Amino acid sequence: MAENENTAQIANKISAEIFKVFHWELYAQNNANFKCELEHHKNENGKSKLTHPGDVVFYYFDPYLNKTIYLHTDLKSYKKTTIQAKKIREALTSLAMTVECAHLSNGWSDKFMAQDGHPYEVRGLLFVANHDNKATAKFGEYLQGISIANLPIAKGQIVHVLGPLEISTLFSVATDIKLSIQDKTISSHYRFHYPDLTLWKRHTPDDQRNGATIEMLLAPYFILKHHAVCDDKGVEVTRPGSVVYYARTGDTVEEFVYLIDCLSRYQLVNSKEQIKIKSFNRNRSSELKNNFDKAKRRYCDMWRFDGDREAEVMGIPVDGIQQIVPNYVPDEIGWKE
Repeated sequence: MAENENTAQIANKISAEIFKVFHWELYAQNNANFKCELEHHKNENGKSKLTHPGDVVFYYFDPYLNKTIYLHTDLKSYKKTTIQAKKIREALTSLAMTVECAHLSNGWSDKFMAQDGHPYEVRGLLFVANHDNKATAKFGEYLQGISIANLPIAKGQIVHVLGPLEISTLFSVATDIKLSIQDKTISSHYRFHYPDLTLWKRHTPDDQRNGATIEMLLAPYFILKHHAVCDDKGVEVTRPGSVVYYARTGDTVEEFVYLIDCLSRYQLVNSKEQIKIKSFNRNRSSELKNNFDKAKRRYCDMWRFDGDREAEVMGIPVDGIQQIVPNYVPDEIGWKE
């Protein structure tokens, strides 16, 4: 099987199992090179680059920035014996140059842009899977040892990295969302919530078209809002509401007091809708539930809540999600033996 066929297969698998759940789109074009527009872009031999590679492009709309974000993605897969810091640095260097040229190249927009005439931004995404699951920590160590200052990332441009740990985490959350829909504990009609913040305001309505940005998915928590769920007879079996996916360990009462205060300010804690907290940190504290219960009581005491208001806060449950390890083996794309 040719490598481009492998790349297309793994891209579709990743899209279906992870990114579609977060309302990302996968552009149909894949494995298409485009012309290099900058003379200072050199290959490993010091010669001017003629083209830049394009594995796949994911895209979504960012309601804070009011533009479409295109993630020009380099898909890599490795096992314990093949991962090296040098290979990560080379991949990031190549991706940084690719993104710089993508902003200037008509060839890039002709091949990869989903909609003409709409505001957009091109970013890089290095997606690195560890298919034998034996060197997840090693990738993080290598990545931390690479100086950003030594990478040719152009001013104002962004390159994201999703390593094995982040991929496993997002896979687990995506699986939990799909299972929750199947179990009718949330509706298939859901969106990701973007509250108005001090420095950032939504430019579009908070509706079901809102997907999750990469910043949201890597934040300390993010919020999924869903419709009510009805049975075959039209009887409501699950109220509309919110699921808060929580990334921190839950080691302290204080972090949960802060979380509850945020949810209250976003007006998500009320009697009409249900709200749940789901921890997806694989190293979550054994005292997570105790700390959360103490935080609810402390918060109610701080604000002197009683009656219905106290019941709304005290009724918020917290639990952990099942940790699931994906197995993306593109036979092999990217880093091979």
